[in-house]
Amino acid sequence: MKRFTKTVAFKTFAAVMAMLVAGAGLSLVSRGKASPVVSAVGWIVSPLQTVCSSVANGFADFFSFFRSSAVLQAELNKKEAELNAYRERLVDYDKTRQKLELYEQFLELKKENPQHQFEEASIIGGDPAGQFGGFTLNRGSVSGVSVNDPVLVGKNLVGIVAAVTATSCQVKTILNPDVHVIVYETATGEIGYTETTPALAQQGLLSIPELLRSSAISGGGQICTSSEGTFYPADLIVGTVQEVRMDDQSLSAVAILKPAANFESLRDVFVLTSF
Repeated sequence: MKRFTKTVAFKTFAAVMAMLVAGAGLSLVSRGKASPVVSAVGWIVSPLQTVCSSVANGFADFFSFFRSSAVLQAELNKKEAELNAYRERLVDYDKTRQKLELYEQFLELKKENPQHQFEEASIIGGDPAGQFGGFTLNRGSVSGVSVNDPVLVGKNLVGIVAAVTATSCQVKTILNPDVHVIVYETATGEIGYTETTPALAQQGLLSIPELLRSSAISGGGQICTSSEGTFYPADLIVGTVQEVRMDDQSLSAVAILKPAANFESLRDVFVLTSF
């Protein structure tokens, strides 16, 4: 302890404290009049006060920044939640709109053919093989669905039921090479049948082969199901003629069709269970 009291640091500290005490006493004696000593002490202490004030203000600004950031983040989170809610409403709106369009087309077809019996169905899976646009529906034999029932979207032919379980069914589209439909061209009345190949199906197309070279079918013609068919009622829309090609090997013409149904956007369909 004696060694510490003899150190320069202690002596300096003691001198400063003595000056402060003396300054305080002189301040009291002078009743507010600043003495030279008090002024000197003030000159020493003032920078320290300024530094302390700056540090205190800095801490205040620092915490104020974090408070502002927290408020801003909370506001951003609120806006993001509102945006997600609007997005969900938009999705619901699109689904509802598609449903309404589907039912409008269905009601039109039902008015024209009151004897037809339909079962609404939704797509729940794609073709396991991943080819030709096939899919699975959430309706089966319990709902009256049978093999070879036509599948429609509005008046457009999508395909045919290929396999059925109690609660689901597999559908082959008209882009499947196994599916053939007897059709006619509405302007000329010419009758033919549809077929496709893997190469055409990859392009989303099918064809009417073996037409006469003198066929009057041309691009833009509408192709519908014929009443001569077994599995499909008449006048369902199959597609539109894209072009007519000449087949030199068979000395016939081939009409290339674009299906009327948009297979990529299909969500809900109707199965024609009785006609």
